[in-house]
Amino acid sequence: MIPELQEYYDNDPGFAQFVQRHEVVAAMPDVRKAYRRWEYEVMLNKLHEERIEAEIKEQQAKGEAKAWADGESEGKIEGRDERDMEIALKMFASLKKGKSLSDVMDTLKDFDIPDHIIEAARGRQNLM
Repeated sequence: MIPELQEYYDNDPGFAQFVQRHEVVAAMPDVRKAYRRWEYEVMLNKLHEERIEAEIKEQQAKGEAKAWADGESEGKIEGRDERDMEIALKMFASLKKGKSLSDVMDTLKDFDIPDHIIEAARGRQNLM
């Protein structure tokens, strides 16, 4: 025993009793085995908790990446729809300059403007 603890051992009967009983208990194979099992379970529980935390972080990162990608693709679709609507409105406005409705419709189809946007643009120009 180190000198500081020996002095404490000599002056504190409670500590002396603890040390004596600890020596007896630590010498028992059943107690040592149970203690090692407890240490092992503590380590396993800690590893399990760390694994769960890592999985949660991974799922959160995947969810954030998916949300960002979904938002980006929605933004691209909305932007494309707005662009298509602008083209369709300009084409229908050209009817006033003498173009025929069939020419405008053919041109919009050539630009792959979706039917729902063409119809919405026609409605805005009151060409129904």
